[in-house]
Amino acid sequence: MTLNRIVALLTPLVFAPLAGVISTWAANNLPGVTVPPDKIEEVFIAGALIALAPAAQWLHGWQKYEARQDEALLAASTGFNTTSVVAEAPEEDLDLLDEEFEDLDLDELDDFDEFEDTSIFEDEQSVPAGS
Repeated sequence: MTLNRIVALLTPLVFAPLAGVISTWAANNLPGVTVPPDKIEEVFIAGALIALAPAAQWLHGWQKYEARQDEALLAASTGFNTTSVVAEAPEEDLDLLDEEFEDLDLDELDDFDEFEDTSIFEDEQSVPAGS
């Protein structure tokens, strides 16, 4: 079970009533706080609402996070940015590209082995880590 489902399930069943109970206990037992007995229910409701607001903000932010993750996964799987519009090339343009490269022989391309720089590996000695 994911964390957002735990928050969505436990907040109205556990956290909000617990916050209401703590609020009413504080209103009855803390020195210097005087609440009439007929207003205790209002204190309970206010305490419960105080617990619901952060949970609602958490769930809202979690949904935005999941949407961003889904967009990133889609962009990674397709190789395109999902927010931009990609224009497709007409079929006749694609055929022209194939005709341009029909005569290209890939075996004639140069090997780049002669340009490889191996001198950095021949003269250097290994250095121990942490020195």
